[in-house]
Amino acid sequence: MSLALLLALAALAPPPSASRSTIADAERLATEAIQLAPRDPAAALQKARLALAATAEFVPTDFVAAGRKGEVVEDEFRAARDGYRHHRALLYEAVGTALGARRDALGASRYQRRAFLLDPTPARGLALARSLVALGRGREALDTVQRAIGGLTRLEPGAAAVIAEAADVAGLPSAQAEIDRGRLASTLPKTVELREGPFEMPAGVRLSSAPVFRLDEAPINVIYAAEASCRTCSSDLDGLARQLPKEVRVLALPPAEDQDQALRQVIALYRRPWPVLLGRGLADRLGLKPRSALLVARGGWTLAVLKAPFGPEVGAAIAALQRVDVPETVPRPSWNRRPVDRSPLPPPPALLPEGIAPGEDDPAPSEFTAAVEAYRAGHAAAAQKAFDALEARGDGWLLPAEARLDRALCLSRAGQKDAARKILLRTGDSRFEDAIDRLLEAVASPSQ
Repeated sequence: MSLALLLALAALAPPPSASRSTIADAERLATEAIQLAPRDPAAALQKARLALAATAEFVPTDFVAAGRKGEVVEDEFRAARDGYRHHRALLYEAVGTALGARRDALGASRYQRRAFLLDPTPARGLALARSLVALGRGREALDTVQRAIGGLTRLEPGAAAVIAEAADVAGLPSAQAEIDRGRLASTLPKTVELREGPFEMPAGVRLSSAPVFRLDEAPINVIYAAEASCRTCSSDLDGLARQLPKEVRVLALPPAEDQDQALRQVIALYRRPWPVLLGRGLADRLGLKPRSALLVARGGWTLAVLKAPFGPEVGAAIAALQRVDVPETVPRPSWNRRPVDRSPLPPPPALLPEGIAPGEDDPAPSEFTAAVEAYRAGHAAAAQKAFDALEARGDGWLLPAEARLDRALCLSRAGQKDAARKILLRTGDSRFEDAIDRLLEAVASPSQ
């Protein structure tokens, strides 16, 4: 945002003392609403809506110290907007909590999503995930939990239960495997290659120590793929031995069934109790490159590959796989018997070409479609009335910030450019914040 616009916004600010008192009152109302919601959802919702409406306008000087003439430089403006977004997150959270207490999971999720966007705390992420589970949107709930608690490196109280419920709604084979993936991707993003389970061996695979290979003989199996010359076998196996606890079983995999002699000699030389995994074309079937190790856990539902040299990363990965957050039998009874869908979740709807802000759920309600058509036909007043009605419904499809953007565009089209500009300048909690500069340029009057 340009400095000239920031100065103009500061000039529009009301007396700081009055505004800051309003902010404090809004936060008090929101906190009371959250506490009241379990006992009296209707009264809580009323308090929460009053709080949300009280500070719909963003005034930078209320959230950061200004200069002698009220100037707010760009860095301070960004700090002010961050403070405003933190403040507004509590108010959106309060409305979402009250709607959730009224068993309106869809409405609750919309306000909770905005609270999580503005100030993504673990508690807000888990609240949103619970609403998404209630709506049957398990994949989105799992994604939300993972973003809420930093890749699942540390589970917040109640997170494991939410993850288990989300896994069942999504029809996944293992909730713990989803936690494993999150932990490994978060803590070892550059060293671990995640694979999809289940782990399946071709028929006829055997061990050098047994005629049959059984995966369930150890909670965690590590399959080390040796190179053909085995020049690095000793250092690789020594690295694994230093990192792996005794309860982890290591299986040595030669490059081919008839090329296991050198590998056996190294194992015998270092007196490792590790059997050699034997089977025709096994290395190719497993897709393991030489000097890599496949970690197999959770009955074959968690799979991860690491490459040599094997240092502390191996120990960290094993430690993550030894944790049990969700006691379960895999696959879970709710498993849909289909491969896990890892395709990216669709993003929320973008701004329309005219700059009109939609809600976050598809399909859009018919009232929104009619409002857009009215706007495009030049009927700005009718469009504005329809957008305002959508916001007033209170179901969260068109949240206050996006309704303000749409209102500003309608006012601009009706010739009220100064009024439109003031609305845009005082909007700080939209999901389209990056587009506000462009919208300001579109509605700016020649006199400005």
